[in-house]
Amino acid sequence: MKGLILKDFMNLKKQSKIIGVVILFYLVFSKMTNNNSMFGAMAFVAFGMLPITAFSFDEKANWDKYGLAMPVSRTEMVLSKYILGIITSLFAFILNFVAQILMGTEMNTENIVSTLVIFGISIIFISIMLPITFKFGVEKGRILMFVVLMLPTMIILLLKDYIKTPPSEEMLEKLLYALPIVIIVIFILSVLMSINIYNKKEF
Repeated sequence: MKGLILKDFMNLKKQSKIIGVVILFYLVFSKMTNNNSMFGAMAFVAFGMLPITAFSFDEKANWDKYGLAMPVSRTEMVLSKYILGIITSLFAFILNFVAQILMGTEMNTENIVSTLVIFGISIIFISIMLPITFKFGVEKGRILMFVVLMLPTMIILLLKDYIKTPPSEEMLEKLLYALPIVIIVIFILSVLMSINIYNKKEF
């Protein structure tokens, strides 16, 4: 499996300059607008997309047919993409943490928790997108990805008129404690779903 992950990183190396420019742009933009949280969100989005980009390279090279001819199981093929997603999200977390310090953001408990929540959301995003990509491929998956990204915004806009009072601190605290459990459950279900989908595919 280590070889599969290294293969993906070697392919993604081609995108490193583009990602670097995007990250630098948002770092400068966040500093100029004094909106440091924007950089964190964009960093997680940029790095969270890398597993999908790795999928794109695999599809163009017809990698699956070749990879499955080697002593690599289908489960390992699936897990390698999830591990890649975790690694890139962790890298985004570290990068955001360092950037916030460089931009002079006070790393108090609230800011650290906010960064951890964004990290958790990026894992949920990966958990949703990988089964979709395994099932439909990159091109169709990108259309569904747009829907996935827009759906929370649409729900918030639809519900904002019905929510008269914001949630209490006690409720937010309970949600915060529940979030890691929710993320782990969603991640495990996503892995099992992707394995099931990939085992049924023919190449």
